[in-house]
Amino acid sequence: MIANWNYLLANFLALVGVGMALTASTHALLSKRDSKSAMAWIAVSIVLPFAGPVLYLVFGINRIGTAARESYQATAPIDNSEPVSRPNDGALRPLSLVGESVTGIGLRSCDSIDILENGEESYPAMLEAIESAEKKVYCSTYIFQHDGSGRKFLNAFVAAQKRGVDVRILVDGLGGIAYPPSILPALKRAGLQFARFNPIKLIPPSLHLNLRNHRKIMVVDGKAAFTGGQNIGDRHLVNLPGNSKCARDLHFRLTGKIVDELERAFLKDWNHAAGIKHPQSFEPSNENRKESPIWTRLIPDGPNDDLDKLTNLLVGAMSTARQRIWIMTPYFLPSFDLVGALVAAELRGVDVKIMLPEKTNIHLAHWAALHNLRYILDRELKVYLQPAPFIHTKAILIDDAYSLIGSANLDPRSLRLNFELVVEVFNKKFASELEHYFEGCLAEARLLDEERLQRLPAWMKIRNALAWLASPYL
Repeated sequence: MIANWNYLLANFLALVGVGMALTASTHALLSKRDSKSAMAWIAVSIVLPFAGPVLYLVFGINRIGTAARESYQATAPIDNSEPVSRPNDGALRPLSLVGESVTGIGLRSCDSIDILENGEESYPAMLEAIESAEKKVYCSTYIFQHDGSGRKFLNAFVAAQKRGVDVRILVDGLGGIAYPPSILPALKRAGLQFARFNPIKLIPPSLHLNLRNHRKIMVVDGKAAFTGGQNIGDRHLVNLPGNSKCARDLHFRLTGKIVDELERAFLKDWNHAAGIKHPQSFEPSNENRKESPIWTRLIPDGPNDDLDKLTNLLVGAMSTARQRIWIMTPYFLPSFDLVGALVAAELRGVDVKIMLPEKTNIHLAHWAALHNLRYILDRELKVYLQPAPFIHTKAILIDDAYSLIGSANLDPRSLRLNFELVVEVFNKKFASELEHYFEGCLAEARLLDEERLQRLPAWMKIRNALAWLASPYL
């Protein structure tokens, strides 16, 4: 009798295992866009009929978009002023058409845009703007540290609020605590109006390591806005004595209609973090001037929208390049689509230069990038390594009049997992200024050759390859 029960139980478990394997295999077959990924998960599910489907359930199903749409419920304030699709400067086509096709967003005028290098230039400009504010100061950052620079901003925010200025501060829920000392307790003690974006909580459980708000925005009175790659903290003060972990970076001060777009992006994130379901009507502060000297397009990107929006923009823009594509980014783990666009440009005779830091502040990402660079060099793309201090700048130059600036890196975390923000800038003068910055960095950098990667010890190659396996989450 016992033998019969064992036989029935064994057959039942076998049927369950086969059912689980078939279900997981069918789901992978129908949902995966990459045939290699689908084949790998099908093989795992069949070879390990119980463990394989469980592994697929936990790691194989992409829930990022669904989770982001469920958690990010905010509505953007509507700006009814008209965008411009075809400015008088016809030379903007076809590059300007790429962003419009990908996003459905027209161009916004920009009266001026200033490059602010490192905290030495950006922090005084931002603090001066806060000190002169009369109506509102909205600030969003990934990291806000309680150090010398952080306290200056804290004091400026407090003074502005005492003058009757509407001060709102948005800090990412992970970045705000992962880089101590955190300013959050001091913001609370000072009575400032602040919110955390997707905070990390145990009860109720909310432990998202993804879906982080990596955007950097500060808007003052609707007149000026700041954005770029810099957080708030001493780490961006390159000339601070003893600052061994400093990071070089660019920030940008913008005026004109684009300021309204940055304010709307901030308010959407603020409404989400503050739980505001019915936002107040938005009153724009600027006109979209048809005779603008500079044209721009703000592109907020995040997993709650089309996951590949920023990738599609980059591939489309690179496909129009005729003279150059210069890239500067601290983290470089590009998708096959991006590599393909760069290789195609190189084959057309376009000057492709990729500028990376010699060492980054995130070891796992650095190791994975070193492994991946072998394939980049195999395709005869030129990679330049910049010596310390660590350069955190994110910028792309295409031909002589197109620039892409903002918070996004060229890695899966920025392109698929985080909330990012980039600004397209169509202007020859600004591109020339950015080119000057690139050339200064190139003068210090050295061309990476494949032999250097080949000379790495075997244990380093294995370490880098193992880190590369985690690259979809880096």
